Amino acid sequence: MAAPATENRTGAEPEVRMTFGEHLEELRSRLFKSVVFLLVAVVVSMLFYTELVTFITKPHMRAMELLKVSEAESKLMPGSYGGPIIAVMKLAFIISLFVSSPWIGHQIWSFVSAGLYRDEKKHVVSFAPISFALFTAGCIFGYFVLVPYCLYGLANTMKIGTILSNQYVFSDYLNLVMMLTIILGAVFQLPLVMVFLAKIGLVKPSSYNRWKWRRTAIVLNFVFAAIVTPADLITMFIVAGPMLVLYEIGVLASFLLVRPKAANGG
Repeated sequence: MAAPATENRTGAEPEVRMTFGEHLEELRSRLFKSVVFLLVAVVVSMLFYTELVTFITKPHMRAMELLKVSEAESKLMPGSYGGPIIAVMKLAFIISLFVSSPWIGHQIWSFVSAGLYRDEKKHVVSFAPISFALFTAGCIFGYFVLVPYCLYGLANTMKIGTILSNQYVFSDYLNLVMMLTIILGAVFQLPLVMVFLAKIGLVKPSSYNRWKWRRTAIVLNFVFAAIVTPADLITMFIVAGPMLVLYEIGVLASFLLVRPKAANGG
């Protein structure tokens, strides 16, 4: 029998306490649903592995078109008998995890939300969809813009006449593409991080707008862009440019979402 409802904080909605065993059962149920959904997504992805490989190799083909290499040289090499199979399985899992993330997030939220206050729930509900949207936007930008030009820059840097052939192993290419795409998805969280820091009072919104902070952001953005891209100025600006725009979006969002609240609270 469940214990009586309690109220944790003024204005918080009453909640029913669960026993430790009930919490474990709830967690087991949520994990089971998440794992089953993910496994189904992986199986479905593997059924369309040809389409997945075609999709993931388009940035490579665009880079090879920029290099103007022959059709034979533009094809990726398997590297080993089992290498492509393992690489495709990894690709299917990554894509399935991305597709399943809303459902998995819903299961996690359904379990965790019972222990949160009303204002904490409000922040999670507003931040989580925006975070997913920004991550998706970063992945799309990486797939269509960054990855092709980054691959072009890397291949063009090491192009040494007839000594080296522009042929690459599929598994290595896949690892590089996934790494760059995930990094871009994480980088696109910058406005959300800036708003979060402002909301918790760690940074004032006005501080972001100071030249000292903006200058530091410009330097750090170009340093990061130089690290994740090859020795190519065009590719570096392709990465640094959107990051600078994201910083300005974070400045504007901090003023709009935090400053009025701070003024009312003062």
